Amino acid sequence: MGPVPPKKLATLWEAPPHTIAKIAILERYLQAWFPIFGRVKGRFDLLYVDGFAGPGAYTNHPVGSPVVALQAASKALTASGTEWTAGNVHCAFFEPDAARFAHLTQQVESFPEHPRLRTHLRQSSFVDGITALKQQMPQAFSGLWTLFVFINPFGATGAPFSTVADILSSPRSEMLINFDADAVARIFMAGNRASHEPLLNDIFGDDSWKTAFAGANSFHDRCRIALALYTNRLRSLNNVRYVFSFEMSKTGSTPDYFLIFASQHPRGLEKMKEAMRKMDQTGEYRFLDAHVGRPMLFRFDSPEDFAPKLHQHFAGQIVTYADARDFALNETPFVNPKSMLKFLEFQDRIEVQSTDPRRRKGTFKEDVIVSITFESEVSDG
Repeated sequence: MGPVPPKKLATLWEAPPHTIAKIAILERYLQAWFPIFGRVKGRFDLLYVDGFAGPGAYTNHPVGSPVVALQAASKALTASGTEWTAGNVHCAFFEPDAARFAHLTQQVESFPEHPRLRTHLRQSSFVDGITALKQQMPQAFSGLWTLFVFINPFGATGAPFSTVADILSSPRSEMLINFDADAVARIFMAGNRASHEPLLNDIFGDDSWKTAFAGANSFHDRCRIALALYTNRLRSLNNVRYVFSFEMSKTGSTPDYFLIFASQHPRGLEKMKEAMRKMDQTGEYRFLDAHVGRPMLFRFDSPEDFAPKLHQHFAGQIVTYADARDFALNETPFVNPKSMLKFLEFQDRIEVQSTDPRRRKGTFKEDVIVSITFESEVSDG
């Protein structure tokens, strides 16, 4: 199920377990994101945006996503010291509900000040907030600043694809989206009663959903198709090379929600997967392959499960290590292809060309790999 609509909630409400887990994943990612870009992008600012910030806390959990973002930014600024080469850190929070915005404001204004940490609070929708930010700090959306946007709406609406695409047009942007495929499927099934056409056109940015849903026979299929279509729409954007969706379930229960990460650089997706790996080790949650028709439990230590998928994709081709890396990032739980390539090489299913004459079989030091030849698939005929 997706989040409960705002009108059914009080100013503060009890966070379900998957919400607390989602906050933990975001926190772990930002703990890596702020230090990396704070030490790389000399003199230019960083902007973090929480597009659906909420009140900043829950009745059963003291911190929401805005607070963990401020904590991660402040810690990075303090710990980096003179190694911090970027400019200021800006954290922008949007919340349309008056009571929740008032509580959020208290949370943010009570946070310890730091001379390089700037907060921007706006009682507005996500779209209006982004529009205002683009006018206030256009550098953040032109590629001069590094930009990360967290989109966590109640339900399927409120974050039109046109706005998502506009944000991701910046060459230094990344995005984490909580995608409510369940709500999308219900909008489709409601048809004209829900004014489904304009809503779905808004969500996907076009009417490709009409063809995509045509062959769906069940509610589960529609949820999977909605997720796959949205992921493909993100991948169709210029320069967005890394898109990874995963389904998070409480062990032994039905799926809770989907998170989609979109970036233009491999390192961002590497760090997001590292944050997921830490959550996976708690034993309370599991990550599932979000592909239509073939869900698979993610195992971060089981290359034999995914090596055949890698081989099938490149069968009969000669590729670079970067090609294999990009596939691993986008289509498997791994941050690189090395364990899968090792598995395939010991099965004699790939041939590796290297500049190192002493390279040992099963090792893949990136700067010495010239090419990887994948053997052709054997035909049953």
